[in-house]
Amino acid sequence: MPTLALNDDLVLPVPQALAWKTLHDLTLLADSLPTGSSVQAADARGAFALVLPGFEGHVLQLDLDAPSRLRLSFEGRGPRTGGVTGQAQLRLESLGEDRALLHVALVIQAERDAPSKVAGLQALRARLVAFADAVERRHPSDRPKPVKAPPKPWPQRLVDWYIGWFAAIFNGTLFPTPKPRERPPRSKR
Repeated sequence: MPTLALNDDLVLPVPQALAWKTLHDLTLLADSLPTGSSVQAADARGAFALVLPGFEGHVLQLDLDAPSRLRLSFEGRGPRTGGVTGQAQLRLESLGEDRALLHVALVIQAERDAPSKVAGLQALRARLVAFADAVERRHPSDRPKPVKAPPKPWPQRLVDWYIGWFAAIFNGTLFPTPKPRERPPRSKR
């Protein structure tokens, strides 16, 4: 059975308590899915049906520790992949009053090989970005988005590397001192 694993982090522009509510909001989840998809609550508590283009399945909430941890199990079937089973672990951390960090660990097993694992991972990451966008549309923030620092020019990166390398020689992290070997006890003759 081919396996696809994804570990990723996502910054949501809402506080942790509101991010927890968005993880359980089926209309918001449906807004983050591609066209032709649907999410519907099932009869059991914490379960819902998921329909994507080329996939139909059921998702079940296994355990939760509100408002920080949630574990989901899912199974379904698709024409290209056959039967699919998997689990997702979602963990929320507060990044202050207005941001939350969502850690996602996802493992999927399929009966048949998917066309490309790289394409599958890109599709999963695109779904995470679409979820963050749906959260931002539903709960807009007046705070500016964090901006990545531009990369340093290559001469500065070279100087930083050289200084770090030179310092590592003298502080013992590049070539640590060898540990003394334990000698076996001498036998008496």
